[in-house]
Amino acid sequence: MNRLNFMNQLKIALLFVLFTFSSYAQLVNSDSVGNFSVIKNKLVWQKSYYLSDVNELDQYLKSNPFTAKLRILDFIDDTITDNFKLIAYNLPPYAQSSYRVFIAIDVYRDYFRVTIRNIIFPNFVENYYYNGMRQNSRSGSLEDYILRNDGFINRTSANMHVLKSFDISFESIFNEIAEPLKE
Repeated sequence: MNRLNFMNQLKIALLFVLFTFSSYAQLVNSDSVGNFSVIKNKLVWQKSYYLSDVNELDQYLKSNPFTAKLRILDFIDDTITDNFKLIAYNLPPYAQSSYRVFIAIDVYRDYFRVTIRNIIFPNFVENYYYNGMRQNSRSGSLEDYILRNDGFINRTSANMHVLKSFDISFESIFNEIAEPLKE
């Protein structure tokens, strides 16, 4: 009887350990590079900055071509940007094409968070061959090129260079107006 009770306790302890490890694995099952993270198999750039004056931030966002459609004082805090070009050397063909993003600004009491997602290349036409015939494909998003099928970042040198170039470009826009929050 004592041995049976011990075996039941051992089974319960083993199940608890397995459940704990599987829960932990689900929490850790995300990937990030710089300010880019993979959230629900989507590539998202996010960074928070100190906020000194919301009026000054609104004026800056209006004056910057990348964020000109945002009007945080009028509660227009997310938008799709116009087409822009990434300025960097040795980029793959898709990254040399113009891109457009969905950008959102969340304003809190003493800081604001910038979220950029859905980076697409609307004018890039990829040529590929199928059964010896040339095909054109308008593949569009950065996720198509950067993420593997399992939702993790494909860490080739070209992909890392593209992510770093976007990271530098996005940071340069917002570092002009505010200091990044320390993490």
